[in-house]
Amino acid sequence: MSMKDYLIEIAPREELGKRDVRRLRKDGFIPGIYYAPDQKQAMPFKVDAKELRQALHSDALVYRVNIGDQRKNVLIKEIQYHPVTDEILHVDFKGVHMDESVEVKVPIHIIGRATGVKDEGGQLHQTLMELDIRCLASAIPAHFEVDISALHLGDTIHAGDVELGGAELVNSPDSMVISVAHPRGPEVEEEAEVEEGEFAFDEGEEPSAKESEPTEE
Repeated sequence: MSMKDYLIEIAPREELGKRDVRRLRKDGFIPGIYYAPDQKQAMPFKVDAKELRQALHSDALVYRVNIGDQRKNVLIKEIQYHPVTDEILHVDFKGVHMDESVEVKVPIHIIGRATGVKDEGGQLHQTLMELDIRCLASAIPAHFEVDISALHLGDTIHAGDVELGGAELVNSPDSMVISVAHPRGPEVEEEAEVEEGEFAFDEGEEPSAKESEPTEE
């Protein structure tokens, strides 16, 4: 699936101190930084929190923003989340040219239902949710589709098996993406059984006082 872009409205930000940034978030904005290889200084900006969340839920991987009187293409390089509430705290935009090679993470979408799950009682495990690839900024796919219909019990799909089009894989080709494995049963603890009339020590050996007395943990 081809890449889509998405326009995000941002505004220059003068609030730089911790107290000002906290107030900014209370007012419904997310602080951010825009930087680009052809720009000497990074530009602080703010973006409406609702608009940013909508952009993140789109199929876009390249976004368009207004920097001064120019419209720039950007990638989201980093998002900081609150460790408890998952609230977005900060976002970094990196300016890119559409004809340059970039490294991005692209989501993996599973299609179909594995034969090993449907008919053979296996369980599906997805180890990687996205792949790291390198390609032109203008050719970033929205996601990679992986058809699992033909997978039997014990079958696997590795990163090197995924069709990437013209993109270059950054992950190791041997990285596990999907597998159909035997279901894990409940672990049964094996307990040593002592039949009536038998001892847990060798015949003729008396247990020491230390072994016969209970210990405190």
